[in-house]
Amino acid sequence: MNETTVEKVRSHIQKHDRLIEIFGMDIDDVQEGRAVVSMTVGPDHLNAAFICHGAAIYALADVAFALAGNSSGKMALALECAINYMRPAEPGTRLVAEAAAMHQGRQTGVYTVNIRDGQGRNVAFFKATAFRVDAASLPEKLSSGTK
Repeated sequence: MNETTVEKVRSHIQKHDRLIEIFGMDIDDVQEGRAVVSMTVGPDHLNAAFICHGAAIYALADVAFALAGNSSGKMALALECAINYMRPAEPGTRLVAEAAAMHQGRQTGVYTVNIRDGQGRNVAFFKATAFRVDAASLPEKLSSGTK
């Protein structure tokens, strides 16, 4: 069976992005220009106020952004990212980050990531701009096994 570019990108990022395993993230769906990643807030995600640390939420959004941005096989590297936090996430909360491309041009891409809790309430909003490297870059790296 021949893997699609989206499947290759998903597999490569899942294998090489260490935060996915460290933070206990699940890659729920990846399509070209879109991705859904989730995690349950556990003890290692908490800050001193005993709610989910903003950095853990940011990391979840960033992984979803990476999957959506790279899903076409054209390597996308972050130029700018910003996040707005809207509500705290308590321990045990399942967070879902849904990333979508607003624009995927020849050299840049703009992506949004909505992070919601299990009840569908907005927890955070993440926006990122990526620099898109030439079309052959990611598939060449994937097929050669280099990082």
